[in-house]
Amino acid sequence: VLERVRDAIDRNDLPAALGYALSNSETKLEIDGFNRAVAERFGERTLLTNAARNPAGQLFDKLAEGLQPQEKERLKEAWPVMRTAQQLAAHERTAATLKQAEDLRLSQRQTPVMKQ
Repeated sequence: VLERVRDAIDRNDLPAALGYALSNSETKLEIDGFNRAVAERFGERTLLTNAARNPAGQLFDKLAEGLQPQEKERLKEAWPVMRTAQQLAAHERTAATLKQAEDLRLSQRQTPVMKQ
């Protein structure tokens, strides 16, 4: 599922990516759990930057600091999946925030104004 999500993100089709992830509730729970683990280890938004596009460079070196060579290789292999999970979570947060703002705007517009 994350492969399809990553492909949709690469096409800049975030609604499709979210649709793939939410298509199965078990998959969604698994992705959320994985994302929590990634956030605890590396930070909630660490892999969202442009510097995190590829598992190389200063950011990768910083996150791989203290790891054994085989662990660094495993981190390099897992990098795209971890980045996809963080992108998905960021999109969900953005969508939720936009929905809250829209709901607030609608509720304020529908509240009757008392004139004195």
